[in-house]
Amino acid sequence: MNGLPGEVPELIEEFVADRVRDVGLPLLLSLRRRAIRSRAWFRLSPVRRGLLEAAIAYMRRGFRFTSAHALGLLRGAVVEALTLLLRGSVRFAAYVVGLRLAARAGLRASAGELIVMGINWLNTPKWYRIDVASGNTFGNAWGN
Repeated sequence: MNGLPGEVPELIEEFVADRVRDVGLPLLLSLRRRAIRSRAWFRLSPVRRGLLEAAIAYMRRGFRFTSAHALGLLRGAVVEALTLLLRGSVRFAAYVVGLRLAARAGLRASAGELIVMGINWLNTPKWYRIDVASGNTFGNAWGN
């Protein structure tokens, strides 16, 4: 999509899904506004867009979702929209990759150091890169 390696969008989606807890009207409004500005809104499936629009209209009238199923669907739409929105930021992708690398190595690092680690990983040729999902290398010159 934007040149990120195959496992990075999955890492971004996992990161977002772990951190989205409550879905409220302010979150939905700011998400829609930012997604429209960055054109991520139009890459979102029409069903998810409709669900988000209907939820915004429903919540603006003062109603709340009580159904666990409806909240799950709404949370899934928010996660997908945020993932599409954040995939466009290489800096955020580098942060997520750096976070995974630091966790694998057992390091504690600041946000700037995590971004540097992620950028280094993104700029490393695939041949020498460590797989952030499993910790294995994709390949190396000795065939191990």
